[in-house]
Amino acid sequence: TLNIPDTTGWNLPLEFGELIAKLRANVEGIEGVILSTHCQNDLGLSTANSLSGAQNGARQLECTINGIGERAGNASLEEIAMAIMLRGQQEMDGLYTGIVPQHIHMASKMVSEYSGMMVQPHKAIVGMNAFAHESGIHQDGMLKSKETYEIMSPETIGLSRTVDAGIVLGKHSGRHAVKTRLAGV
Repeated sequence: TLNIPDTTGWNLPLEFGELIAKLRANVEGIEGVILSTHCQNDLGLSTANSLSGAQNGARQLECTINGIGERAGNASLEEIAMAIMLRGQQEMDGLYTGIVPQHIHMASKMVSEYSGMMVQPHKAIVGMNAFAHESGIHQDGMLKSKETYEIMSPETIGLSRTVDAGIVLGKHSGRHAVKTRLAGV
């Protein structure tokens, strides 16, 4: 295994992917080596850089649950796993992982509890707002068809939906959501 790090989180996804591609094209004997990525999140690009590395031939992506790590953190396991699960077949030449996505929420919660590092509410995939909808137009779409505004269901990552269609009543809610909620009372 040969690890290619972006230790300072400086690269853009195109640059990092090109680096992996250049190594694969120009290093003699590289076909017998597993290329690995280790991307920091200083510019918020660690997941994108890791995925770009994978698209260009890296076959081991170092990442952490909830993206925890030095400074701004590392590439997020849950983001990488779900991106590959949802887009790997069509957009990434058939890439897949062996990760069982139904365990993602439980693993995230356990890491948060043991580390004392709370998951930010708007964190992709595992944040408590990831499947919540307050905007009236989103609520209306969710009540009509959940696929309108959710590319995956909360059940995919091991969550059970606690509120119908993820509707959170608030100042941005529309009539359809309020009427639906009142009908359930």
